[in-house]
Amino acid sequence: MTKPTLWKRLAAVVAAALLVLADQWCKALAEAHLAWGQTKRLLPGVIQLRYTRNTGIAFSAFGESRAAMLAVSILTALAIGAALALLLAGKIRGAAPVICTTLITAGGLGNLIDRLSPKHYVVDYLEFVFVRFAVFNFADVCITVGVFALALWILFFSDKKKAPACAQVQV
Repeated sequence: MTKPTLWKRLAAVVAAALLVLADQWCKALAEAHLAWGQTKRLLPGVIQLRYTRNTGIAFSAFGESRAAMLAVSILTALAIGAALALLLAGKIRGAAPVICTTLITAGGLGNLIDRLSPKHYVVDYLEFVFVRFAVFNFADVCITVGVFALALWILFFSDKKKAPACAQVQV
């Protein structure tokens, strides 16, 4: 697999930045137009808007522990930095791994921005109606879609003859 051109590498980083901007814009809209716990239907019976604040990480875990939140935030920042460095260096090859890494990085950065802001909480506003599940946001969607798609690609589409599944990152 050849190294992506500089333009393709920059496009991945610009796409991540645009996804982060979209995430922050959606969260600002939720805070501006929804009262705490208020719901508004998007697709009846499927998904609705509900404004909540997540002071923890996934599913509000560790919300009471400042030390755990600091550790998770540092690890998240390091992972985002590493992913961006790998993207810019052209070490992640193939459209699917690049797109998945871009989605995961953008989602992580979108939630990290909230967590490190003076408010110290992540704005969540999307809620499935047909199943009891956590309220989530656009950044969470980016992370989930990126991880799921990357797992599918590794399991079914990566070139298993060349290298182990995760070895598509050329260091």
